[in-house]
Amino acid sequence: MFYKFRSVAGDINRLRVILLIFFEEGFGFFIEQVRLSYLLPFKARVFHFFWRHGHAVKDKQEVIPLPKRLRSALERLGPTFVKFGQLLSLRSDIVPAEYIQELKRLRTEVAPFTFSEVKNIINEEFGKDIREIFKKFDQKPLAAASLSQVHKALLKDNTEVAVKVQRPNIREVIEKDIHILFFLASLAEKYVKEIVCLQPVQLIKEFSEWTMRELDFTIEASNAEHFHRHFGDDPRFYFPQIYWDFTSKRVLTMEFLHGVELTDAAKIKKIGDDPHTLALYGMELGLRQLFVHGFFQADPHPGNFFALKDNRLCLYDFGMVGYLDRHLRDKLISVFVSFVEKNVDYSVEKMLELAPEYSLQARENFIQKASPILGNWFYSKRKDKSIAKMFYELVLEGVKNGIYFPRNLILCSRALLVMEATGLLLDPEFQLYEEITPMFEKVLRDKFDPARVIKEVEMGIVEYLSVLEQLPENTLKLIEKIEKGQVDVRIDKSEIMAIKNEMERVNNIRLLSIVIVTLIVSSAIILRLEQKTLIFGFSVAKIELVLAFIFACFLIVMIRKK
Repeated sequence: MFYKFRSVAGDINRLRVILLIFFEEGFGFFIEQVRLSYLLPFKARVFHFFWRHGHAVKDKQEVIPLPKRLRSALERLGPTFVKFGQLLSLRSDIVPAEYIQELKRLRTEVAPFTFSEVKNIINEEFGKDIREIFKKFDQKPLAAASLSQVHKALLKDNTEVAVKVQRPNIREVIEKDIHILFFLASLAEKYVKEIVCLQPVQLIKEFSEWTMRELDFTIEASNAEHFHRHFGDDPRFYFPQIYWDFTSKRVLTMEFLHGVELTDAAKIKKIGDDPHTLALYGMELGLRQLFVHGFFQADPHPGNFFALKDNRLCLYDFGMVGYLDRHLRDKLISVFVSFVEKNVDYSVEKMLELAPEYSLQARENFIQKASPILGNWFYSKRKDKSIAKMFYELVLEGVKNGIYFPRNLILCSRALLVMEATGLLLDPEFQLYEEITPMFEKVLRDKFDPARVIKEVEMGIVEYLSVLEQLPENTLKLIEKIEKGQVDVRIDKSEIMAIKNEMERVNNIRLLSIVIVTLIVSSAIILRLEQKTLIFGFSVAKIELVLAFIFACFLIVMIRKK
């Protein structure tokens, strides 16, 4: 469906700016394809004319590779487009590898906004002056990103906290840009046939949902609580405390931690931690997120973790999370069990079960491509082989051949790859394929822990009882809809023919049974009343009995043959 663009002056001006920047970075061909060249300034259109017909200008632009020019354009366009580029960098199922590598380098750090604006936002959110909430508040931010910046502060009880404050008016800016992105995506879907398969409008819709959630800091705070609930009792992992009294949609206050970044191996060893142990803990944390709870950090790069003393791993960024429902988790477990058992055919079948639907040709193509990938991994003696990379390659190979996996599974496959890369960063000798079997068995024991199973059964019983309780009411509603003609009932023609044939068979049996009974009764009457009645010298009663016997035999044969 074509997306309608509202003609507001502000939107039109912003659209012109967007088109001009893309044009300056060498994407005039796309602007022409979506038929928006008329919105470019006159000078740019003249330049575009010479670009199309001359080689001097064209050669000058083509010196810089297209992926770099795309990154530059997104950075120049501001936070919405930087965020969009970051999302694209996670979608290796639809974005070429050379673009993925470049989009990962998008700069998120920008100039900070003023402290007076910080004070105004806190006052608007809590109805109090900043001095009423905090004993001390550092005016200089620790970090400034495209959507927010973080300040160190002290609560009234001297608790150290990190306060994340959203940029002023950023929601309005992003909403306007998303509206324009929808417009551009709908034009691309209409006019650029090469990218229709990428479903650009659906892609912008997903981006809009992700970004709007990220702009609500209470959702990020809830994610933190979710992780703490599942892993808080494990001393190996730590999650910062959220201070809800000082948290809102635009302000997030959490515990400040004095940890060591995972990229600093020297400091990790200095505090007495073992990098190899931290790598194992990180991978187990990731596997438990995916296979046990189905709630996972979708971008687990080293910058989202701290190393704390006593080999404790701290996760502190909860903005981007993914979800795997119970049925998808169970299927994913079957896939990794097949990997551990090194069964090629079983692995291919289990991978196919992860996709909701696909054509027979797509299935055959995937089998031909996936089997060599699995065989190479199972039987190779290389020490650098990666189970995460193999799963990632299988997912990408599926997409190339028309096997479309759920979006969260794409994020899951990439998360596994990043987890393994983080493990290698901590310990270059870290080899997941050697550690995966005992670690996976441990995770499965956690998943099938009797207490957990009993709890899931109890929840299932409650769900089924609820369905049974609502069944009479729902049935009555369905009957009412059928009576009003509001339900479209579709019956397969072959099913109708089968029902018709069965009814005919039953009617034939009934008719034949009536004939047999009639013959038997009539022959008995004749034998009683007219014993001398003959036809061609044979008694009528005896003839009827013989016919009754023949029909009875035929009836038995019909019933047995169905």
